[in-house]
Amino acid sequence: MAIPEYTKVDRGILNTHGIENFYDAAAGNDFARTNLFRILNLGGTRFSDQELLYVTTTTLPARSITNITVPFMGLTFNVPGTANYPNSGAWNVTFRVPQNLSIRRKFEQWTREIFNDIDSSGNYSIPSADLANQVTMVLLDKRGTPLRTYTLFGAYCQNVGETNLDITSTGEIITQQATLAYQYWRLVPNA
Repeated sequence: MAIPEYTKVDRGILNTHGIENFYDAAAGNDFARTNLFRILNLGGTRFSDQELLYVTTTTLPARSITNITVPFMGLTFNVPGTANYPNSGAWNVTFRVPQNLSIRRKFEQWTREIFNDIDSSGNYSIPSADLANQVTMVLLDKRGTPLRTYTLFGAYCQNVGETNLDITSTGEIITQQATLAYQYWRLVPNA
């Protein structure tokens, strides 16, 4: 059988960046998945391993380099500056709430330890970088092997979110959002 004439045509960039190339790359490399993560530590030993299994959503933290513009003779040059951590003051994590409300209770207690408005006391200084003020998050492959581990340092609970209740519902599982602040993060090498 003769080879169709259209296959002999040079398709330019599509010879290396076409549908078949994408398929081969996807079959060989697969994709990272949004559900393949675990929170291993949230504020030291504050939450148990069982409670940490109730985490449903969060975000991978961001890092950016500040841009410094330098004008010269009508042109603007861009010079890299220091690092910053966007949204480090508002990192959200969402949990399913166990029936005993332990996760909500622990977040409430954490905010009271930081500042107790009953007697205006608390530990509202910059948090240390020790384990009690860290968050550890790991990204996994489909076999459960850690791919990347992130540690957020100097973390504290900034906000215990509202919890929606509805007597007319069919009994959906309650979710709870909490907002943490942290100072910076580091990538931990995986074996």
